[in-house]
Amino acid sequence: MFLIGRYICQVDRRKYVANGRKRKMKHFLLIIPITLFVYGQAVFADEVTKCFEKAWEHPENGGLGLNRGQAIKLCNGASNAVEVIKCFEKAWEHPSNGGLGLNQGQAVKLCNSASNAVKVTKCFEKAWEHPSNGGLGLTRGGAIELCTSSVNR
Repeated sequence: MFLIGRYICQVDRRKYVANGRKRKMKHFLLIIPITLFVYGQAVFADEVTKCFEKAWEHPENGGLGLNRGQAIKLCNGASNAVEVIKCFEKAWEHPSNGGLGLNQGQAVKLCNSASNAVKVTKCFEKAWEHPSNGGLGLTRGGAIELCTSSVNR
C-alpha cells in the first residue's frame, strides 16, 4: 500500500510481475523466427560462397577452372555446394569417362542450383536417350530445360 494524495492505493506485485513476464515472452517469441531466418540466410550464403570458390579455383588447385561469370551462374542459389559441384563434374566429363559430355555452358545451365546431382544427371540421361533405348529422345537443350525445371526446384 502507498499513499497518493488523499487516496490509499494497493499494488498487487504478483500481477505486475506476471504482466512483465508476458511482455518478455511476446518479445522472445518474436526473436526466435527472426533469428532462424537470419541464421538460415547465413548458411545459405555460406554454401553459395563455397560453391563459387570451388568453381572459380584453378584446376591445378582442385577447382573447376570456370571463369567468373560461369562460376556465378553455376553457384547462384546453391543450397548444397557439394551437390552442385558433383553435378557439374559429371555433366562436363567426357562420355568415355562416365560423364554426359556437355560443354561448360550446358553443364552450368543443367547444374545451376542442383540439390541432388544424381537425380539431375539421371534425368538428363533419360531425357536425351533415344526412344528405342527407353529414353525420351529430346535434344540436349530440351533435356537440360526439362531437367532444370523439374528436378532442381
